[in-house]
Amino acid sequence: MKRKKIVLVTGVFPPGIGGMQKYYYNLSKYSKHKVTVLAPKYSRDDEAFDSQESFKIIRGPFMKDEKVHIASWTTLFRYVHKTIRNEQADIAIYGYVLIGLIGWILRILFGKKYVISTHGMDMLQFRKIWGLNKIVSLILRHAEGVLTNSEFTRKQVISYGVDPAHIELVFPGVEDVYERGPRSEELIAKHGLEEKYVLLTVGRLVRRKGYDYVIQSLPEVIRAIPNAVYLIVGDGPERNRLRQLAEQLGVLEHVLFVGYIQDAETLNAYYNTCHQFIMIPRELEKGDAEGFGIVYLEAASSGIPVIAGNSGGVSEAVLDGQTGLLVNPISTSEISAAIVLMKQNNELRSRLVTAGYERVKSQFRYIHLAEKFDRAMSRFVNMSTPAAVAAKKASGRNSRRGSVQEKGSSI
Repeated sequence: MKRKKIVLVTGVFPPGIGGMQKYYYNLSKYSKHKVTVLAPKYSRDDEAFDSQESFKIIRGPFMKDEKVHIASWTTLFRYVHKTIRNEQADIAIYGYVLIGLIGWILRILFGKKYVISTHGMDMLQFRKIWGLNKIVSLILRHAEGVLTNSEFTRKQVISYGVDPAHIELVFPGVEDVYERGPRSEELIAKHGLEEKYVLLTVGRLVRRKGYDYVIQSLPEVIRAIPNAVYLIVGDGPERNRLRQLAEQLGVLEHVLFVGYIQDAETLNAYYNTCHQFIMIPRELEKGDAEGFGIVYLEAASSGIPVIAGNSGGVSEAVLDGQTGLLVNPISTSEISAAIVLMKQNNELRSRLVTAGYERVKSQFRYIHLAEKFDRAMSRFVNMSTPAAVAAKKASGRNSRRGSVQEKGSSI
């Protein structure tokens, strides 16, 4: 495979925290292509982080707080154009569909090839906004290719009119640091978890993640498991509301808010210290949905059982009855019943843990996922855009039609 020069334009990247950040970082790290990442500035820690990596990272004053700001588009455009030119890139990847508009413009002006990377929620949130949905469709259909993180996302991309031949699915993966280990005596002492049955969720505290429904299920869970404790690792805008909800339900003493944990080894210790991992995302009205769920893989890789909400692309990260349990994300009775079942049925728990661990280690290590990413990018570099293919087909039809007419006139 000939090594390609790739520029990844992304608004989310470490030291930022989240699943997409890990996805882009690890594909860049393990890719055999020459990848240059164009990412926003976060803090003074950026330089120290970037200096340790084997691939090139360029930071710019745009996408502040990992959000698209219209005022920074001109700056972003200049950075993208300059980076693609200086790196002599064969192709650029845009990690957010709307900034892919830059890719479309650079294709028109300079013939630069581009790919859009999609994650599920980005495909849903613009669907009902007239005008934006047309722009999204245009960006997707004129790209050499589209990367998706799940079959759920792939179906959303196809619904925008994209030819399936121009779509490649590359699942998120799990880093090797997540592994089975003993319970952390340090964390047990720190959080008072002696003799406790610990439920764990890891993620940003936003509504779609379903923390509220887990908390609402706790009164029923505690009746069956009096020593149950719900450990929440992460932070976000929902924290105060969730705390108030736990207080209203009388279960606040059973809920512990840990805050953000950035260090992967520490996070692995949290996984190993709990008894069950649970995250119950649901799809919201405005198209906010979980595209996959890397934390399920991290939990499985750490050897703990998983309970998940059956929505979005979660059913591809967790296979119901095989590697975990899927429940109705807005049914507190199903959530509590699954937690109690996992506690009481040792045979089920052991089977799910074993299958989940083996699946993650065989299918979701980044060293293997990056190989699929590399093949996809090589194919996209050598691929004509859907629009060019359609024009070529139309030209062929016109040529054949003209040939038939000439033959007809000679008879």
